[in-house]
Amino acid sequence: MTSITAESVLDDLEHNRLPLPTLPEVAIRVRDTVDDEDATIKDIADIIITDAALSARIIQVANSALYRGMSPATSVQAAVTRMGLNTVRNLATSLVMKQLFQATNPVVDKYLRKYWKLSTDIAALSAVLAKMYTTLESDSALLAGLTHSIGVSPILVKAESDPVLLNNPDALNGLLQELSPRIGEKILENWEFAPDMVQVPAEHLDIHRQHGGDPDYCDVVQVALVQTVAGTDHPLGSVELEQLPAYHRLGMAGDFEEIDMEGGVQEVKEAIA
Repeated sequence: MTSITAESVLDDLEHNRLPLPTLPEVAIRVRDTVDDEDATIKDIADIIITDAALSARIIQVANSALYRGMSPATSVQAAVTRMGLNTVRNLATSLVMKQLFQATNPVVDKYLRKYWKLSTDIAALSAVLAKMYTTLESDSALLAGLTHSIGVSPILVKAESDPVLLNNPDALNGLLQELSPRIGEKILENWEFAPDMVQVPAEHLDIHRQHGGDPDYCDVVQVALVQTVAGTDHPLGSVELEQLPAYHRLGMAGDFEEIDMEGGVQEVKEAIA
């Protein structure tokens, strides 16, 4: 019998006993520097170039369909200049997220890789949907897509100590579905994300979600999620897009093959994967 239950995990979360992931240092440094009103583009670029992998991917994203200019950006400073400080702040966080979806336990690692692959698919489509159908920032939509399932990580890490749970896919998947929204919300609160980003992990599974006004990041991620998991065993795999209030708030009428071609979803996905 498993020793880990929904109640025990929530109790650990409530009493700060559940280890939650922290932002990688380079993302924190970029964020803190951008928040400094005296920061310059060179200051941000100098931080990014200390991480070779991040540098290459920042340039790759700057040259993707979302931000491509008349000529290619060939340096980090040129990429930052093209995209702006606030965009690069979000992208720096997005592009180091992958390291939070890795583990040494082979079973946990398999789960985390699966969730990371799904998150990159959803993030890329979210960025393009935001650009095409809303006034929201594409980089924030990208980050929202990448963090929508961040709450699975602490649950899976905790499951390493319970072989019975770890080898019971039905029980583990049920736990992930039930708890990851609340845990994801807590993680993003700890990371000091804006409220409209925090609500994405918290509310993305609520297909009847209603709110007034323009589309928000949760709407965009939810539409991207339902399209991506259609026909799979995901909890939203049998949901039709037309059922979603979010879909209608976005005012969508075209098909997703056209969106993929025009928005460069695959190109963006390759940059963040």
